[in-house]
Amino acid sequence: MKSLTTSQLSIFSIAGFAAAIALTTAFQQTAISDPLIPVVTITAQRMTEQQKIAFDLAQSTSTVHTVEITGKRLTAEEKLTFDRQDQSIQQARTKLHKKPALLV
Repeated sequence: MKSLTTSQLSIFSIAGFAAAIALTTAFQQTAISDPLIPVVTITAQRMTEQQKIAFDLAQSTSTVHTVEITGKRLTAEEKLTFDRQDQSIQQARTKLHKKPALLV
């Protein structure tokens, strides 16, 4: 069996090092969260029975809020314009979410 020469050994070690770096960067890119997706963290302390009762009483005496939603019917031209804008936004998001290809 032939042993490796110094030049072959250095080529293999450089290739192994490059592969390790490529794998490391690939996993780091997938670990980064998407900046377009908001993250909500909710924290709260456990309430005692007295606090629960006080909260329920405060909520039952508060006024009821009403939300009114109004809109208008779009014309066919407005619908087409809206669809084109929505499609261009979706294409821009797709371009942002594409993972970079690994160069070997």
